[in-house]
Amino acid sequence: MPSFKKKKNLRNQLEERLDDLTTQTAELSKQVADRAPGVRDQLLAAIPDKDQLRAALPDKDQLLEIRDELFERLPESVSERLPEKVKPKRSRLKKVAILGAITGIGAAAFAAVRGKSSTPPPPPAPFPQATRPTPTPPPTPAPAPAAAPASVPPTDGFDAPDSAPKA
Repeated sequence: MPSFKKKKNLRNQLEERLDDLTTQTAELSKQVADRAPGVRDQLLAAIPDKDQLRAALPDKDQLLEIRDELFERLPESVSERLPEKVKPKRSRLKKVAILGAITGIGAAAFAAVRGKSSTPPPPPAPFPQATRPTPTPPPTPAPAPAAAPASVPPTDGFDAPDSAPKA
């Protein structure tokens, strides 16, 4: 029965390895527990105060602007796939559109006021005036005949003008 002894030897080898790993794990956990307070103190010293963290973060308006700019730069195929929760709100877009319209109206009013208050200076040298032809009056229509001759009977309008009158 040599095969039985081989199985037992393999089992003993595996059990010995398992025991070694168990002792190594116990030693490592003890080392971690011993060093934990020192590491915790180092981490707490490296983390700034809560107020400093809040001051370093951008405010909500800046975050919304960054998000909207990012959304505008995305291709349409990508932006259509995003969930509605992530897309910029319509009210925000309306605010931007209204702000743009007000700015445009203000610029147009400023340009109109500035244009009326200052007329351009006259040119330094007079330009030669082009002679314009005088318009001719439209031709006057010829006076209508007063009465038709009595020898020609009235036509009904369907007769040809070259045909002779009927008697």
